[in-house]
Amino acid sequence: MFLIQIQSILTVLAATLPLACVISSAHAGEDKYSQQMTYPLTDGAALPRMPTAAEKEWMHKNPQSIAKLANVQPQGTVVSSTEYQPSEAIIYGWSGSTSWKTILAQMAKQITTVGQADVIVVVANATDLAAMTSLFNTNNVNMSRVRTITGALNSIWMRDYGPRIQYESGVRVIVDSIYYSTRPLDNAIPTVLAAALNKPHYALNLLHSGGNYHMGESGVGYATRLAVDDNPSLSESQISALFQSYYGMFTRWQTQLPWSVDATGHVDMWFMPIDTNKIIISSWPANVGSAQALTCDAAAIDMQNRGFTVYRVPARLINGVHYTYVNSVICNNLVLIPSYTNTTVSQYNAQALAAWQAALPGKTVVAIPCQNIISAAGAMHCIVMHYPTHTGGNNPVVYVRSPNTAQQLSPTNAVSVQWISDHVRTITSVDIQLSLDEGVTFTTVAANEANDGAYTWIVPDEYSTSARIRVLARDALGNTGSDQSDVSFAINGMQQRNGDLDHDDFITISDLSLMLLEWGLCPNAADCPSDLDRDEETSGSDLGNLLLMLDESVE
Repeated sequence: MFLIQIQSILTVLAATLPLACVISSAHAGEDKYSQQMTYPLTDGAALPRMPTAAEKEWMHKNPQSIAKLANVQPQGTVVSSTEYQPSEAIIYGWSGSTSWKTILAQMAKQITTVGQADVIVVVANATDLAAMTSLFNTNNVNMSRVRTITGALNSIWMRDYGPRIQYESGVRVIVDSIYYSTRPLDNAIPTVLAAALNKPHYALNLLHSGGNYHMGESGVGYATRLAVDDNPSLSESQISALFQSYYGMFTRWQTQLPWSVDATGHVDMWFMPIDTNKIIISSWPANVGSAQALTCDAAAIDMQNRGFTVYRVPARLINGVHYTYVNSVICNNLVLIPSYTNTTVSQYNAQALAAWQAALPGKTVVAIPCQNIISAAGAMHCIVMHYPTHTGGNNPVVYVRSPNTAQQLSPTNAVSVQWISDHVRTITSVDIQLSLDEGVTFTTVAANEANDGAYTWIVPDEYSTSARIRVLARDALGNTGSDQSDVSFAINGMQQRNGDLDHDDFITISDLSLMLLEWGLCPNAADCPSDLDRDEETSGSDLGNLLLMLDESVE
């Protein structure tokens, strides 16, 4: 276990938000959190997944208007990993009541043993670290697979505020949407994790919670229209386009359950892709014909029509609490599903377990008691975020961001070479390399550079119409990985201009004809091999030089 200490940016972030607001006691009684709430909130009250009435009132009076970061989009090919594909780790936020943290510990035992994955835990301070370590040891967690990162938290709901880890041209990157303005510490956690995990960080400037988006295969994702309701300045098509750019997903919009059933509006409470062409959806045996049953039934029929095998698990609404067996966690060969002790609901525990086992026969399905958290409008899926595996195996992965377009460069130009990289270990150094023949051969421009993602390259006095830059990364064991510019660029430097314009190794009338076709001004030297004297025009002096070389061999 190791502790990554991070200089906190949270104080600065919190200072940028209008947080010094006290909710009037006139709202007391709306819910148990509404009495004299001061923002930013802490996790002492074990905040529920949905905004409290007090938070809603505050957000209504203080509309969110601050973007998290400059709105820079990924440049490479964006691919999302589904939750049932391999995971390196599961990410937690150490927050909430003792009973909630016990759920985290019970999950960690299964994840670090059966699931063969790490657990990355965000802890606020040394006191929380000690408490976490003690509880994990009590629950027989494999501590060699536990990593900790220091970061202050408002709540436990990592799925909603945490980082969405995507692949950009094979490199893991973090996409970070906007969370509740009343929970600024949570809102900053993706930034904290990006620094700790050394991952590129993109801001999706959309008010959006991660539990309302499921990644499927073939580039299809699923969300309820809550995302549209939460961003009234954007149309559904505009939001879909943002998800396409940042998630690499075409979004299929689902109808959300009634607010009286599910106070979150999130798709992960009742609908979840679980394997290739498999999906699990809630059923409502005690509420046949209800709005929630009709929504779930319609989604099941739709997914069946799209070629999916649909599995149904029961759900119940008891005294305003939405009991769900869909809100579960898949981690490699492990599936963690909730179980409940409520006497009305507990009769469904065995049925839900059997349904999950039938749906995923090759995996170990384990029930974790979730009675103590479900009244806060979420279960296990809501309190974790998946960290998918590295794509390079034992080798580093690199993506060259620039130069990565067709362009003309001249000698002595200063060009910014930029890249992102990923590895299961530390990348110790990189080499910057240049090809003048479209990537067939490379020479090293700079060796053993720091893997800081940027290098200023001074363009040499070379000539090429098909130049490319390659960044080669290596680790301490000598494993390497590389990427080169996707398209070639030109360098307008010196070229051996010997008059053999048709490249047949002889100076003949054919070369004279080609020179005459290029006659006139030519400000771009790379486009004018007939400009033998390099005066930016093909003229009489070039013709004279060529005539002197007629019938010569250039072999």
